[in-house]
Amino acid sequence: MLGRMMVSALALTGVAYAQTETPPNEAAVTPAAASGDRVSYDAAYFTQYNPSNALDMVRQTPGFTLDGGDDRRGFSGAVGNLLIDGVRPSTKSQSLDGILSRIPANQVVRIEILRGGEVSGDASGQSTLLNIVRTPSAGSGLWEAGFEITSRDVVAPRGELSYSGRNGNFEWGVGGSIFSQYRDLPGWRVFFDENGDPNGRAETPSPRDFRESTVNGNVAFPLAGGRFSATSQVNWWRFHADNGFYFFNQDGTDNFSLESVFEEQRRGYELGLNYDRDIGAWSLGLIALANRAVYTSEEDGVYTAFDVDGYFQDVRQETGETIFRASLARPLGTRHRIEFGGEGAINTLNQALIYAEDNVVFPFTNDNVSIEEERAEFFLSETWRPTDLWSLETRVNWETSTLTFTGDTNDTVELSYWKPSVQLSRTFGGNNQLRARVYRDVGQLDFGDFTSAASVADNLIAGGNPDLVPQTAWIAELGGDLRFPGGAALSFTLAQHEISDVSDLVLIEDDNGTPLDLSDDLLYDAPGNIGDGEMTRLDVNFSTPVPFIEGGRLTIEGMLANHEVTDPVTGEPRIISYTPESRYEINFRQDLPDIKFAWGISIFKEGEFRAYRYNETDTNEEGPWVDLFVETTALPNDMKLRFWAANLFDGDVNRDRRFFDGDRNGPLIAQDIRVRQFAQAPWFIVELSGQF
Repeated sequence: MLGRMMVSALALTGVAYAQTETPPNEAAVTPAAASGDRVSYDAAYFTQYNPSNALDMVRQTPGFTLDGGDDRRGFSGAVGNLLIDGVRPSTKSQSLDGILSRIPANQVVRIEILRGGEVSGDASGQSTLLNIVRTPSAGSGLWEAGFEITSRDVVAPRGELSYSGRNGNFEWGVGGSIFSQYRDLPGWRVFFDENGDPNGRAETPSPRDFRESTVNGNVAFPLAGGRFSATSQVNWWRFHADNGFYFFNQDGTDNFSLESVFEEQRRGYELGLNYDRDIGAWSLGLIALANRAVYTSEEDGVYTAFDVDGYFQDVRQETGETIFRASLARPLGTRHRIEFGGEGAINTLNQALIYAEDNVVFPFTNDNVSIEEERAEFFLSETWRPTDLWSLETRVNWETSTLTFTGDTNDTVELSYWKPSVQLSRTFGGNNQLRARVYRDVGQLDFGDFTSAASVADNLIAGGNPDLVPQTAWIAELGGDLRFPGGAALSFTLAQHEISDVSDLVLIEDDNGTPLDLSDDLLYDAPGNIGDGEMTRLDVNFSTPVPFIEGGRLTIEGMLANHEVTDPVTGEPRIISYTPESRYEINFRQDLPDIKFAWGISIFKEGEFRAYRYNETDTNEEGPWVDLFVETTALPNDMKLRFWAANLFDGDVNRDRRFFDGDRNGPLIAQDIRVRQFAQAPWFIVELSGQF
């Protein structure tokens, strides 16, 4: 909403999952055979929702939450929970929503939810996968055109065009999209002294716009006894904001002002290659993928009645990722399956930054740095199904990486970790399943955490820390996937995390000034490790028809978390920085297929999260965000017209910064309360879509 929102879709193990075959000449949709580890919803189930594409169908699949996976380098442990004809899309840059939106609904035979033994050995570690089974031969396209009206009464266009064809073993597809937003986000600030008395305020207008365009394509065909597929994408986005900060004294007189222009953009491309084939009883999967991107940002600010006249900050980041992965899998009799393999990856980030005030450059640590990681991971898994009701998966991964820093920091870091996992699943009552899992998770190092940049509007430096190491955790999970008579479904996961090297914020000292002279040293906060912690987390997805409302369905997704770490500054227990303790999304939808009409409402709210800096606490909270939609397919050629009223109740973006004398053990000396609201609420979105 405030910037680019993108969910990563991470690529596959290369080994196709078994699925019930659909005869090529099948003209009518028939139910798939169900088992305890596989729940199927035929295409006919979704006709009540008048879907245009596979995304419309997945969103109405009971008890399932689409998960794009964590934003991690490589494939292992980072892939999402979507399969298409038993295989994951070989991409990291394309979102799962985007992939599904390009599959016409008339090409979907059924949707399968895979659990337990059906997902054992999967590289993602996901407990539940969703498989889209398509017709073997098809050729059709989708188009969508629309606009959004928000601030300034400016129309923000959006649209998408795609075509996909399948003829037996050969398939291809091409698509493109444009997207834009013009959502001004003005706000205000109120300042308080150590006694809690107001001593000033600020007005903070912020006209802003966002634009994005994407072109993608894919092809797949038989090759050398196997199947070769390729995906590609070119993407560009741009964000622009004209920010104003007008500060006033408590008596209403002018204090000073800052007007800044901020613009950032990113352009990148991806190429993914995938080859699968059987070699006797073995299944071979090979993946190669390359991502390249260039990110730039420019920020120029002009002050009035301040110590300096102006500043500028220019940032350029070049990132790259190259991955190769190979795996072999085979059954051992009817009750065992093994898989082993490995992957190698090279990841790079080069940042060049210039920050200046009144044309005088001010460097700070790790503002210009190059980072390269050489990473390898090897894995072995074995699945045993002693009976049709039980499955046991054991898995072990070992990863090793070498991080090399050059520039402001010159260092080499060697890291290696074992990651064992054991999962036991039990099916009961036909389609119900419980599972227990114990595993070790190793967190992702974000290269951006190693680099520094100035945040002028917040009067701080977002520091980089080359001493950061991955957070690790032993996790014990109890999960379930339950199906009830009448169409209700419940999935849940209760997990206990015992965390080492908690990723949080630590104090960094920049001694670029005079050596041994502490008076000109710069202190700032950066990502770092602060010791051991723990977290208990519950994730729930519940979906049910509403008996007293014809065609009504209610879906509730939520998360509750209780986490704790010892604060390195105060020595007291507290929550982990940037980690919310709750989140919920409630969706109600009513479909009236006889008149080809539907409407619905959604409510989303995430609990507050807090950052603990050395001498400050920074608390953020947004929402709730409430959207209403109506749609109809009572149009020629089964076109669909949808209308949204978004942000019905004018949700707030709140921030509370509290400053202490010395460090957070000292007394409170100031408070800065900030509120932003979108300039127009609700704003309106209109989309017309169809097939060809």
